[in-house]
Amino acid sequence: MSLLKELQHITERTYQQGSGINLEKFVIGQQRFWDLHRQSAETSRELSDIARTFFRVTGNRLYLAIYYSDQMIKSLERHDPRRGVNEKNIFPFIVFIEELNHAIHGALKFLSGERNLQREDFIRDLELLSKIDSYFTLKFFVAYFNRSKQLEQWDRLWLRHHLFEQWDYDYTDHSLRDRYLETNTLGEKYTRFLDGLESRQRVTEIRKFRGMTYPRKRQYILMLP
Repeated sequence: MSLLKELQHITERTYQQGSGINLEKFVIGQQRFWDLHRQSAETSRELSDIARTFFRVTGNRLYLAIYYSDQMIKSLERHDPRRGVNEKNIFPFIVFIEELNHAIHGALKFLSGERNLQREDFIRDLELLSKIDSYFTLKFFVAYFNRSKQLEQWDRLWLRHHLFEQWDYDYTDHSLRDRYLETNTLGEKYTRFLDGLESRQRVTEIRKFRGMTYPRKRQYILMLP
């Protein structure tokens, strides 16, 4: 099973919701990426060309594309996270998970009736969910290679550093900077809250949380101790 398919199964199983699509069929190459990139909104031009997820709704159909650069794929092939997560693969693995996560949640939201996929609240919701899901996916992979099969405190600190602390949101566009700073801050706080719950409580919590609107998610996290 490919890494992409394995992560899709993990995410959809976590939320007990299936998209009904094989996301491997929606991965595009570099030329198609640049075609879509040129058609994107002006603010999107500042986003990374390492990986990207594209959505377009026409009528009652969702068009979806996921792009990963050749350099990133080669890095993950050389240092497959399924053989261990370390300094050599942590960055590309985070990017890989986050873009896949955008595609899954975007598709699930479309299936639930969402149609305005360019709305700022929709985009922020995908960014927030990707931070949360990435953290717990990374925890799963790191713990698997520990002798105890448990995550150590140092592992959590290391993961939090790479996922929440080292990113530079120095965008020219203020709306982009605000978007990523806010969702990163909210994701960091919410995952700390989740870490304090029992595992069964945690699953119930994130399933309930996913069903909230983005403004409700934001308010909910800000009210947490």
